[in-house]
Amino acid sequence: MSIFRLFQVTEKMTIQFRAEAFNVSNTPHFANPNSNVASSGFGIVGGVQNTGRDGNDQRFFRLGLRIGF
Repeated sequence: MSIFRLFQVTEKMTIQFRAEAFNVSNTPHFANPNSNVASSGFGIVGGVQNTGRDGNDQRFFRLGLRIGF
């Protein structure tokens, strides 16, 4: 999800402000279920995958400023 705002400073110069959010819905990525048929935990999902930035799937924000001339 992102929001952009453009400001006209002069006739030839603009400034753009950006705000971006990643993993806004905070959706987990579940690991595969236990596939060992002999196990009592067969078919049970026991955790989440280590994906995303730095090995976990956390929510984070990024701000930016762009100057155009």
